[in-house]
Amino acid sequence: MNRTALLTTALMAALLGGTFGCRSAKKDPRENLLTAPMLLAQADGFLQRGKWEDARRALRQIEEYLPSTPEYPAAKLKLADSFFFQSSTHYPEAIVEYQSFLNYFPRHERRDYALYRLALCHYAAIESAERDQAETRRALDAFQNLIRETPGSPYVVDARAKVTQCWRRLAEHELVVGIHYVSVYHFAGAERRLKELMETYPDHVDRERAYYFLGEALRRKQLTLESAEQFQKGWLARKEKDDLSSLSREEFQDLRKEMDAFRKEEETKYRAEARSFFERLVESYPASEWAGRARDRLIEMGQSNVKEELDS
Repeated sequence: MNRTALLTTALMAALLGGTFGCRSAKKDPRENLLTAPMLLAQADGFLQRGKWEDARRALRQIEEYLPSTPEYPAAKLKLADSFFFQSSTHYPEAIVEYQSFLNYFPRHERRDYALYRLALCHYAAIESAERDQAETRRALDAFQNLIRETPGSPYVVDARAKVTQCWRRLAEHELVVGIHYVSVYHFAGAERRLKELMETYPDHVDRERAYYFLGEALRRKQLTLESAEQFQKGWLARKEKDDLSSLSREEFQDLRKEMDAFRKEEETKYRAEARSFFERLVESYPASEWAGRARDRLIEMGQSNVKEELDS
């Protein structure tokens, strides 16, 4: 081997030796006589100064090497707190750690605290009423879980208040969807959505807008294709006909006449129901902006008693 090759080999050996020599294995804190109380106190100091990563390193050592110590539950909880208090962008990690604490210590005295923080993480991620409400439902479930499992907790009062807010947001989302359906002329869908809204969230729905837009949907709703098909199917069955192709010209004309009469009858029912919702809005919320709009609709629909009331 020539001198250049020997020099290259020596340099490589030195580099490799230096590389591996500088790489140290993760040390067991017990080798440095660090106890769990010492590590926990160290982590507390880091947390107070906002040194989140340093705090987590100390807490992870307790988690990895000293899980049988009395400080282990506190370390698990502080680990979750380090993510929660760092920033909202770290809430997903906080959720994982709070859930881990709850899994490890299902009967711990601070279970209510972990349940509350876990719920707050979901609550902070709630979207606007126009967006998907998956996080709202998760927050609702989490707060209800806290109330159910730890009814004597001091966090229950706030949890109940936030449960109400979650219900209101879910109701508002359904209302927004119903209003959108009206705006895109999907009146049957709007009717269905808004009626379900009032049945599902009777204590949290904005009834002024719900009544108005339900009235609007029914005022403008026409006979649906589904209803027309059901009528046609029933008519053919009564006439003992298989399909339209088996009808004579006279029978087809009869079907059209009866279908038209059915359409008018159904749409008359829709308008009557629309008036009932507008009237309910006017009677229940007379000073509301939406009641004013409902009065205008009733006048347009020929509700003479409303016009007389306005003229008097």
